[in-house]
Amino acid sequence: MDVAIVTGASRGIGRSTAMELSKEYFVVVNYLRNVDKAMETVALIEEKGGNAMAVQGDVSNYEDVKNLVNKAAEKGDIKVVVNNAGVYDVRPFSSMMPSEWEHVVLVNLYGTMNVTHAALEKMESGTIVNVSSIIGIHPIPNAAPYCASKAGVVAFTQSIASELAPEIKVVCVAPGPTDTDMLRKFHSAMFADPPDKVARYIMYAISSGKPGDCIEVH
Repeated sequence: MDVAIVTGASRGIGRSTAMELSKEYFVVVNYLRNVDKAMETVALIEEKGGNAMAVQGDVSNYEDVKNLVNKAAEKGDIKVVVNNAGVYDVRPFSSMMPSEWEHVVLVNLYGTMNVTHAALEKMESGTIVNVSSIIGIHPIPNAAPYCASKAGVVAFTQSIASELAPEIKVVCVAPGPTDTDMLRKFHSAMFADPPDKVARYIMYAISSGKPGDCIEVH
């Protein structure tokens, strides 16, 4: 059975992507804290006739990531990895402490690298999609650590895409504002795309994206 791993899949973009992938793959739903939401994602997949399981793990912790990948590999051949887990913070840089911006970078950038590195030990072929952000390409004020971490995801994608092609395709998707709990915590009135729209771009990246592409969601 072919397996897809989606990090941060208990809700939002991750859940929508997991739902799409479940039409073709056994989906491993990674989550950090909210086991109820993760199991809800699994239940929604199973209601549609798909197969899934939830695996807890902090993507910034390499031991957690290795456990995630090992459990996924027990279910079959890992063919898709979607590095979606992320954190967002909007404040003037001068008001943040090093531990706070370190957390953003550890989850968004190191988490992407951790999952990719561990998955490569199990993948012979397939696709890795790294979720960046439009503000990793076009930065905005008051979000410096987030912008920097997501810009790093783009550069990381482009670098390893050349190393791993053609056996493993590595592509990046850069969403704009997306209607998730993470966004609404900071921007209650902002117009935002539905998570399903971003999931469709991720599916396009898997099927048709070229190695090293960074596909902006418009």
